[in-house]
Amino acid sequence: MSPPPKLSRWDRPPEPRDWRWVVGHIGRSLITVGLLMFAFVAYQLWGTAIQEARAQGTLGRDFEQIIRDTGLDSTTTTSLVPVSLEPGLPGVPTTPTSVTTPPEPVIQEFPKDIVAGGVVAEIRIPSIDVKKYVVAGVSVKDLRKGVGHFPNTPFPGQLGNAAIAGHRTSYGQPFYRLDKLREGDDIQVSTILGGTYVYVVTGSEEVSKNDYHVISNSDPSVATLTLVTCTPIGTASRRLIVYATLDPTRSSAVGKTELYYGQEASSIVTTPVVDSETEVEPGEVEADPVVPGSFVPGTAVGVGIDTQGTSVAQSNGFDGGGDAFSQGWFADGKAWPQLIGWLALLLLVVGVSWQLAKRNRRLWLGIVVGFTPFVVVLYFFFENLNRMLPAAV
Repeated sequence: MSPPPKLSRWDRPPEPRDWRWVVGHIGRSLITVGLLMFAFVAYQLWGTAIQEARAQGTLGRDFEQIIRDTGLDSTTTTSLVPVSLEPGLPGVPTTPTSVTTPPEPVIQEFPKDIVAGGVVAEIRIPSIDVKKYVVAGVSVKDLRKGVGHFPNTPFPGQLGNAAIAGHRTSYGQPFYRLDKLREGDDIQVSTILGGTYVYVVTGSEEVSKNDYHVISNSDPSVATLTLVTCTPIGTASRRLIVYATLDPTRSSAVGKTELYYGQEASSIVTTPVVDSETEVEPGEVEADPVVPGSFVPGTAVGVGIDTQGTSVAQSNGFDGGGDAFSQGWFADGKAWPQLIGWLALLLLVVGVSWQLAKRNRRLWLGIVVGFTPFVVVLYFFFENLNRMLPAAV
């Protein structure tokens, strides 16, 4: 006697809602969540990289256009007289390499107003195969385009400490291998001001996420560069800092310190606040000396109001909210409406696809019809979900 024919899923009687029904639904739910988590990891690795690559293409065209419009040349370097590395800076040797007098810095003219997320430079690190365009600002939105320049630090190629930050695990992972840099490695930066500058790595260290002294400390007599990213990989608990000092023999003429984009000049120290020999009155706390040209700790990026009552920084897109890595869980409250909306649309796509398959008694039909809209909506859902996570996750 032959066995009865196997019923299709559409002809089977309803399952009894006992413990097996409950366990079955829990198991299927866990499998679905696991698959979605794998898909989100794929989005983090490849989806964000696609976004960053598109942004980098646009920034590259903007960079070349600025150079053409201003008639500047960001590819040539000028041989200058060697200068000594100033001892006492983080990662800088304590023994000077020479005692020659450095050339006078030049005044550099900004070719246009700089806005948040606009291209300001190109950075190349041959030893770890990095070639990225640098944007103005280090907010979450800015670093989605590539690496970003801290607006409260000097411009690359100027006297003082220029600081640049970049992601390590997402959005192209520009600084993924930053820990592989060693003393003596070159870092080349070409800017929209027309110069190309070669920095030499002098050291690195790990600091806590609140140690902003690594970028705010600035010796106005030495051109240095600080690279910032998160560490360990995949977390935002600490910062990996790489220090480099300008090699003037392979660089364009160094510029005078200019910190006036993204903030008001009033937040810049032009004279020492406290001299080391100043007497302290009884009961007073001795303040740390602040060198000329440095950023005053505690002053926000963009301090100052224009005649219309609008912050100068806000008018250029600088929000003054700190760097992207300081953002914690659920920091971007503006993402909630979009996240809920895309989730609702995602559930609608699944529901419509299931009803289509059920009506036509063809599961494959629902999968074929719903696959493309499901992937598209899932992508935008992940994009907004990513806004709710710390930058290094």
